[in-house]
Amino acid sequence: METYRLSSKLRDKDREYLIQTANDSSIGSVATTTYVDGILTEAVNCPHPTDIRPQDVLSLVKLTHEEKKKEIEALLQTYRRVIDGGDPEMMYQLGTAFYYKGFHQESRELCRSALKMNSEHHQSYNQLGMTELALGSSADAIAAGHQAVNRRPRFADYHNNLGESYLADGDYRAAIVQFEEAIGINLYYADAYFNLGLAHLAAIAARTPDSSTTERMAAKIVDCFHKASLIHTAYLTSQFALGMEAVKGHIFDRALVLFRAVRDTKIESHRQEFAGFYMKFILFPEWVSEKVVQERIAFLQQEIAKNPMYVDLQVDLAHCFLEQARLSWQKGIEYYQKSTEINPSLTRIQTALDHIERAYQQMCAALGRVSEKA
Repeated sequence: METYRLSSKLRDKDREYLIQTANDSSIGSVATTTYVDGILTEAVNCPHPTDIRPQDVLSLVKLTHEEKKKEIEALLQTYRRVIDGGDPEMMYQLGTAFYYKGFHQESRELCRSALKMNSEHHQSYNQLGMTELALGSSADAIAAGHQAVNRRPRFADYHNNLGESYLADGDYRAAIVQFEEAIGINLYYADAYFNLGLAHLAAIAARTPDSSTTERMAAKIVDCFHKASLIHTAYLTSQFALGMEAVKGHIFDRALVLFRAVRDTKIESHRQEFAGFYMKFILFPEWVSEKVVQERIAFLQQEIAKNPMYVDLQVDLAHCFLEQARLSWQKGIEYYQKSTEINPSLTRIQTALDHIERAYQQMCAALGRVSEKA
């Protein structure tokens, strides 16, 4: 079968976005890749039946290419609108969305813009640290991560993310401290256990300890990875099993390669899972408002009264109620913050606020997962 190829370029300020789509008859799929200034940011494969007609393959290539082009155009339009809007919360949310889509330069700019508007926005510092790490700037990632941790020292995610930045920078001792802090806050934090094992493994692979130290550290590393796999069973891959065998056999260099591969697979799976959800925010950022959610709830309730067995409407209504609760929770946080700014001596409110903000982060994460599955 003939190979069909399409290529489009989009320009925005000083950046070039290249979209390429082609079919591969040997595996029966249509692949679309996106490059930003020559750097691959996303690759998507769409399988098709092997007995499909050539004209249908050409149509599929054209359709897939056009959809991706429209998606990138929507990304850039939303980016300009949010930057011009001056709302740090919107900038942070869109920065997170761009991060999961692989548009790291845009994510960095949005987070930095959010922090210019609100220098105490700890979520933006945390996201900026993750973005800088993805861009290979470990020193900047560490600096941003510290800003997040200093503002919210009881957020386990912030310690884990900072630890990942230290790990990438080769400062294993500092990384271990942060991963242990994260586990101290959340005893069931699978990623922190995995990263702790990885940090110990990288440290021992970088030197040649005596036999007694080797035995002790190998046992500690195995324990960390085992705990991670008990909490998050998706870690249990063939590479994970080979890595455990390598650690027990004290073949630390090989184990490090294998466990890094396990980690990278987990990161990519997480990115793909959340990219779809955050794409909804990119395309419809104005959806997240109290008025629109209330109107949507009223509409869905009317439709369900007409169609009580329509499951999709029930799921959509459930999501709207959760979104409404999230918005109300966010408003409550804002008023608590204002009260502590007016009267800093309200220590009980400040202590409660730390717990409330952690619960809010968990609420947002849960809502994101429900939206993706829905």
